[in-house]
Amino acid sequence: MDIALHRYSVERYERMAEAGLLPERGIELIDGLVVDMSPKGARHAYAVSKIAACLNDHRMLGYMVFPESLSLRLGPGDEVDPDIALATETRSFATERPTVDEIALIIEVSDSSLSFDLGVKRKRYAAAGLVEYWVADLQKNVVHQFWNPFADDYEEHRIVAGTDTISPRAFPEAAVELRIVFGLSSAVDSEGNGG
Repeated sequence: MDIALHRYSVERYERMAEAGLLPERGIELIDGLVVDMSPKGARHAYAVSKIAACLNDHRMLGYMVFPESLSLRLGPGDEVDPDIALATETRSFATERPTVDEIALIIEVSDSSLSFDLGVKRKRYAAAGLVEYWVADLQKNVVHQFWNPFADDYEEHRIVAGTDTISPRAFPEAAVELRIVFGLSSAVDSEGNGG
């Protein structure tokens, strides 16, 4: 049996969505193909909410937080819905969404989608020139932090432990305490330290 794949442009994809031909959530356009995304569970929702809350505490620094509410065009065949986007607030986004040039940070929260977020999505974000990308790994309670995009990858990468604090490079004052994001109990920590 022959299988035919149909590739779509971002414009056609958006027209299909506006016409109600696509589900409102749970899909993205990657390399012209409509991709079903993994279902998001309670822990995923908790982590997204906590990261957004931490970042919103510092939003007077000059950025806007988009938690699960931004469709971002990466190129002619790529439109994604990141878990969190941090846009530099240089203009009002009341009528138009931010462009790639205005995004200071993209965050994906991953459980079952970890290999996709660290692989395909990382390369797409780097190729689009997104300056910083985090993947919060719910399986290992760590954050992969990527920056300095070059071609279709990032030149720099570090893994931040779930007991540490992380900040966007463009806004170092905006601290995200990962213990809160991953739901790591302070009681467990004090027991682990012999308390």
